[in-house]
Amino acid sequence: MFGKLKRYLLTVLLVNLVCNALAQQVDEKRLDSNIKASITAIWDTTDGTKYRHYYKLANGRVVGEDSVYAFDAIDDCESDGKIRFRDRITNKAGFFDHHGKVVIPAMYNDVSRFQNGMAMVIKDAKQVGWDGEDCEKGGCEHWVWKGGSTMLINARNEVLVDDMEMDFYPVINWYSLQIKDTPGDTSLYRSAKGVNGKWYVFMDYQREFDQWFFEKYLPVSTDPGKLREFAHDSLVSSLPESEEWMRMSGDEFIQKCGDRLAARLKPINDRQIHVFTGLAPFGLNPYIHTGPSFDPFYDGCIPGDAGIYPAFEVTSNFMDKSGRLDYQENYSFLRTGSGYKLIGVSWRNP
Repeated sequence: MFGKLKRYLLTVLLVNLVCNALAQQVDEKRLDSNIKASITAIWDTTDGTKYRHYYKLANGRVVGEDSVYAFDAIDDCESDGKIRFRDRITNKAGFFDHHGKVVIPAMYNDVSRFQNGMAMVIKDAKQVGWDGEDCEKGGCEHWVWKGGSTMLINARNEVLVDDMEMDFYPVINWYSLQIKDTPGDTSLYRSAKGVNGKWYVFMDYQREFDQWFFEKYLPVSTDPGKLREFAHDSLVSSLPESEEWMRMSGDEFIQKCGDRLAARLKPINDRQIHVFTGLAPFGLNPYIHTGPSFDPFYDGCIPGDAGIYPAFEVTSNFMDKSGRLDYQENYSFLRTGSGYKLIGVSWRNP
């Protein structure tokens, strides 16, 4: 069912989690905001050799000891009033609510975070290595889920869609749901037919961003006023004149780099330079995008809440005389409450 691409998609499915190992390095303010969640994953030790891994409620009660849900050593965080857990005996996943009560039993191979009252789940699948080997008993470094069903459920564990495409998860806006008699416009939406015969229609973030970038942003790229309008209040960039990340206000960035930005965007708009646009699977980088202008886009988890505020990367490819890739430059954008905004660039040449 899943090839290597599916493993990538599964990785994206499990993003927006809390990484305790990384969280120890972040500023105290953001760490405090995470601890204040109703239910939080905790690692601790009394003597430095024996560790406990559990969920801790806001009132101090411990639940789910040795059942913390983690992927690639990244612990889960509370979302939509729920947090995932994994039964270590059955290796199945379910959900606690914010009171530490099991609200969805551990009956699925894997589950996504809840967003807008929905989660994607995988059931009756098997772990298979990239080379086809059986990984059900462990021992495989790289594996995927194969077979079974990928479904959409609600908070009551009722199946809404019994055949959900895996690549829905990373790109759809869960908060844009419309339930309709017919599928949505494919230029901007993705649709899945529910078990009730209705269509569950979601905005596709990737399609939305591409439409905005190519049809709204690039055509006005020669207008400094518009470039400022589409720039965030704070930008973090890697520029050729500095070995350090440079932080500038939106006004300062346009004043200092606006001409260079316009000059770089023109050949992209003229289709003289090929670009690739893609969702940043882990959302905002909490070690680069810091400060008051970015705080609203974090939900207490590390990294930011990519489900509501997705980040996108635009990569421009520069070829050598033989037609081979010479180097790349990048542009970072964030979906905010007032539309997409440029939050940084990475340029190699002046």
